[in-house]
Amino acid sequence: MSRLLEILPPWRWLAALFPATIAFFYAPIAFGGLTPDTVTALDRLLAHSFLLWLCVLVLERRLPRLPVLLAGALGVLSLMGVSQFFNPEWSVFEDEPFESHCPWLPGSVESEETVFVFLNLLVMMLAGLFVRDGISNGRVRWFLFRTVALSGLVVAVIGIYQKAAHLDGMLWSDPTPFERNFFAAFRYHGNAASFLNLSWPAALAVWIRSRLMRPGSIIASLDLCVFLIIFGAVFVNSSKAGPFLAFLGLLLAGWSFRHELFIATTSRASLVVMIGFLILAGGIVVLPGVAFTLSKWGELFTNGGSMHGRIEAYQACLLAIPASGLFGHGAGSFMYVFPPFAQDFGIDIFWEHAHQDWLQAILEWGWIGFAAWGVVFGGALFRLRNRMRDAWRLRRPELTTSAAWIALVVVLIHSLFDFPMQIPALQWLVVFYLGVAWSDDRSPREETSAKP
Repeated sequence: MSRLLEILPPWRWLAALFPATIAFFYAPIAFGGLTPDTVTALDRLLAHSFLLWLCVLVLERRLPRLPVLLAGALGVLSLMGVSQFFNPEWSVFEDEPFESHCPWLPGSVESEETVFVFLNLLVMMLAGLFVRDGISNGRVRWFLFRTVALSGLVVAVIGIYQKAAHLDGMLWSDPTPFERNFFAAFRYHGNAASFLNLSWPAALAVWIRSRLMRPGSIIASLDLCVFLIIFGAVFVNSSKAGPFLAFLGLLLAGWSFRHELFIATTSRASLVVMIGFLILAGGIVVLPGVAFTLSKWGELFTNGGSMHGRIEAYQACLLAIPASGLFGHGAGSFMYVFPPFAQDFGIDIFWEHAHQDWLQAILEWGWIGFAAWGVVFGGALFRLRNRMRDAWRLRRPELTTSAAWIALVVVLIHSLFDFPMQIPALQWLVVFYLGVAWSDDRSPREETSAKP
């Protein structure tokens, strides 16, 4: 009973955390939150968490403090989103400009799409404020990290089962011709790989903490299994980028957790059993997926594969950037502004996303909005790096900080040739790690303590 109380967050936070916890599990199994209904359901869950968090603040009689840089960046993005909605620039369907458009303010080429995307981002921002405040509490922080790890486990188990059973479609949908590269409930395997690569750093941090607090315990062994299954699922996935980024993240994790990983808390017999399990699991589950991924990399080097189309799309995006100006064309407007420039490169298929989130951000938000997003992400990485450096100097564990740093670095690299930032299920995980980065500094003992 006492251990259960250590795992659970304080009672005042239980109600606020309940909708957010459901969101971590709901978004990935609801096709990544890509349909309008699933986006609406996800936004409602996160909005409820935000409102219940306000009740927590009332009960605790306090006001949260927000860093000036973060408040300024979020304020700029919010004002731009509101202006894009109320200042439509062009009617895509009528093919004529609006006379009421003010060129000196941010606008949108399609205000209905903009308001849908912006409301989703606004709810994510509010939920991020809730996460940022909750992370400062030790038990809330580890409850959320364990929740992220378990949601990744659900996706990994479903995906591994699909590959092992050679299923033609996702478990809760009929097979369709354009869903050949699905994994778990993600229609596109690249998004699933990104979700797993955002999940396993949290699972790794949870396992290291369990290992440090209760070496040799059943909980530590189960946490290790969760991490290994999630990490192994990345290689079962047929995405080319997933295993490469997972390996890169593992190298970063080995460096970041070098002091904690090499503490001798495991007996030789346990090590032999664990190594045998890894070899067996690798031979049965992981190696077939790795072989398929290597064949896809071979196609990339021989005939260009999907990279050929991506390069042409990037060239079209670079050609379109000067027209985006300081304010961009509006959130969610890429699919409307891309086709005219794509025709110059012979691209005659529909592209909903640029497969390059950095370029898409410039097109939709302009240079001012891109700079604001740069402050949000760049400031997060800067704060995490400083916190890690201080922890290494003092030789104390900084598990959640290192996990957030690894996850954000990996997803930002993935964003250079894919679109993880456009998927609500992945956005929610990114917001979670940004909340960790922008949270207030914690005491040295809180990283391995269950108590606040």
